Order: sequence, then C-alpha cells, then structure tokens
Amino acid sequence: MSHLSAVEMTDLFRRRELSPVEALTATLARIEEVNPKINAIYHVDRDGALAQAKASELRWRDGAPLGWLDGVPTTIKDALETNGMSAHRGSAAGSGVVHSSDHPTVARMRDSGAVIVGKNTMCDYGILAAGVSSYHGVTRNPWDLSKTTGASSSGASASVCAGIEPVSIGTDIVGSIRLPASYCGLAGHKPSYGRVPYYFQGSPALVAGPLARSITDVALHMNVLTGADARDFSALPRDGVDYVAELDRFDPAGKRALVITELGIGEPVAQDVANAIIRAGETLRGQGVHVDRLDTVPFERGEWEPAELFYMVRTLSELSQHPDAEQRKTPVIYDWSRRALGLSALDHHANFVATQMLRERTLNLIKGYDFLILPSTPDTAFDAELPGSDPTRIFESWANTFLFNLTEQPGSNVPMGLDRNGLPIGVQIIGQRYDDVGVLGLSHVLEQAVGRLTPPQL
Repeated sequence: MSHLSAVEMTDLFRRRELSPVEALTATLARIEEVNPKINAIYHVDRDGALAQAKASELRWRDGAPLGWLDGVPTTIKDALETNGMSAHRGSAAGSGVVHSSDHPTVARMRDSGAVIVGKNTMCDYGILAAGVSSYHGVTRNPWDLSKTTGASSSGASASVCAGIEPVSIGTDIVGSIRLPASYCGLAGHKPSYGRVPYYFQGSPALVAGPLARSITDVALHMNVLTGADARDFSALPRDGVDYVAELDRFDPAGKRALVITELGIGEPVAQDVANAIIRAGETLRGQGVHVDRLDTVPFERGEWEPAELFYMVRTLSELSQHPDAEQRKTPVIYDWSRRALGLSALDHHANFVATQMLRERTLNLIKGYDFLILPSTPDTAFDAELPGSDPTRIFESWANTFLFNLTEQPGSNVPMGLDRNGLPIGVQIIGQRYDDVGVLGLSHVLEQAVGRLTPPQL
C-alpha cells in the first residue's frame, strides 16, 4: 500500500478494490511508522483529512470523482498557504501564520479531490540545498538517514520517497524540485515559468511542480496543477494537454539532445555522476535520439557568485521583517545573509546584470537542440546536518539547477541508478521554453529504458 502510485490508487478506487478512507488510514499509519525517523511532516489534520476521504469515498461510489487525484492523500509544503494550517517557511523567526485561503496549487489539489493530510517540512526561506530548518529541525533521506534530502522541498521529497504519499507539490526558485528529487531517487518536474500558477511569487524564477516516484504520476499531477489563475498574471492558460496521454504519444526518434557532463560553474561533478550522464545519453541514442556531447566546459566555477549575492539580498529582505532577536533564531541564514548588508544599490544592480548574462549564456546552450542532458546535482546526497555540500559555499550546491530557473525552461529529474555508496543519482533533462510535454516525454522514455528505483526500506 505504501508505494502505490497515484495512477494505481485511483484505478483501485474506480474498481472499488480500495477506498479513499482505507488509503488515508494507511497513510496515517505510515506517518506514525516512518516520520519519527525522517522528520518530513510537521502537522497532521486527521479529522479534516478523514472528512475529505469520506466525501471522496461517496463520490467514487457514485462514479463521479472530482478529478484526477480524487481520494489520493497528500501533504503540502510549509511554504504554500493552506487554509486553516500553519506556515513558517522553515524559520524559527516569528510565530508563523495560519492562513485562511489556499495557494493556487493547493486549491487545484482540493478541486481535484485530493485528500490534504497536513503540512511537510522545508529549510529556512527555501534557500538552502539541505533539509536543515531552524523551526523543523533536520529532515532525513530515506535512502540513508545520515544523508540530506536536499533543498526546500525536503519534507515533500522525503515523504514521497518513504511511501507516505504518492505525489506532493514542490517549489523551485533555484532547484528545490530537481535537487531533492535527485538526492531521493524521485521523478520531479520544474515546469516552464507560468505553466503552473503561483501566488505570491516575488521572483520570475519561482515555480511549483510535481514530485513523485514515477514520471507517469508527475504527468498526472501536471494535469491537476496547470492553467490560469486570476491571482497570477503570468500564469499560462490551460492548453488542453493531457500530460499522461502525451507520454505514450511522444516519439523520441529524430530528437536532438546535447549531453553536458560538466557545466563548470559549481563544484566538480563526481565520476559516478558523470558516468551516469554518459549512460543516459547512450540509452537515449538507443531509443532513436540524435545525441551529441559537449566537449568544452561552458562556465567557470565561481560564476555563480553574483547570483548568490542577488538571492542573498532577497533572503535578507525577508529575514529583516523580524526584530534582530528573532532573526538570530535562524543562525545559518542570519550568518550567511550578513554579507548582503554591505552591498550598495549599485552592487545589487551589477549582480542582477551579471545574473541576466548567465541567463543569456545558458539559453545559448540549447541552440540547435531539443534537449540538454546533464547532472541534476554534481554529487549525491551529503550529510544531513550540513547546510550545503560545502558549508562555506552553501549556494554552490545549486549550480546545476538555478541557471534553468533564470531561463524559464522546463526541467525534469530522472533517477539513473545508484552511486558506489548506494545513493541515487539524478539526470536532469532540460527542454526548450514551454515544451513541458517534450521534457516529460523524453523523461518517460529514459525511465522506461533504465527502470525505476526500488524504494528504500525503512
């Protein structure tokens, strides 16, 4: 039961071989069993979830489900407003907020009939590449409890990986869908900017998207999340695409992909990861894709630093809404963001311009190709208590992902086996802007060819 996919679960509901109440009961039992080990869920609404599950059970009995995820249990990321539930953005600064409305993505889940069980953990202000939170504590990776889940969608990724829920909403401003998906052996999709509505954004790089154990469930979740919302002026209209049906329609033959084992902009890529990327390219070549390999390194290691300073100002602005005594309750972020206090307006603009130049250079990588194939993360998961793979350079862990937030391109993570330490390796597939169908299609081809990872035992 704990590792049923959303597609399998709704099929069992349809055939009346499983009820939403039974699914919820199993989810609550799974939370009690594994959450003390992984610290992925911080709030459970048992009564509310039971009422939702009972209503879903009646709809399935009458043959009238609300939508694609009717009766499927899920939890919501701390960062996303959820009616009646507390939100802290992972930070011990302040007392948190109990919201009276739903974020657009949460509203889509409710409208689809999903059973919202509670809230999952995140790192402070969504800026760490680790599951370390001054409010929630440390979230741990089900593959190895001594390792991190990674990034602000830490609780969502750990929960899905551990079999608490089949799908969960991740958010991604510098990599918080693809990075934890890579560390936890999950499928994850960062949509094109605007494909999934988001409010309040605060950044043209910020998106929400699915985390699941298969690309099929990711596609099913995209059917729920996409479409316009009056609160988000940038949201694209629903285009009538059935993302699940498009997986089988996708033909990889004749598509062009560029394999990049090393971007050069961040920490060096581990050999096991580089080998996995090469294998992914060869696998896709065997499926009819024209595959080239970039022999040069397009960036230099420290070129992420202006972007770090730009995002540092954003984080300092949010943290500074609290008195200094409250700010100090978030020591990692407090210490990291102090550097931004010395930046002038001219410095900030210069960092913005440098970041935009990175955007232009990154967009040029895909010219002449349909897809880029590269590592989601330079290495596999690091120690759970650390704020980054290098605690002195905490933004560097984002180097392989944040560039494609700047370009607004869609990108998926596909698990590509395990490294020599038994930890998942993630392959990142990037497509042309707005080609979410193509990215998910090629991701599905790769997943079908290499097989899904067997979930870890806890």
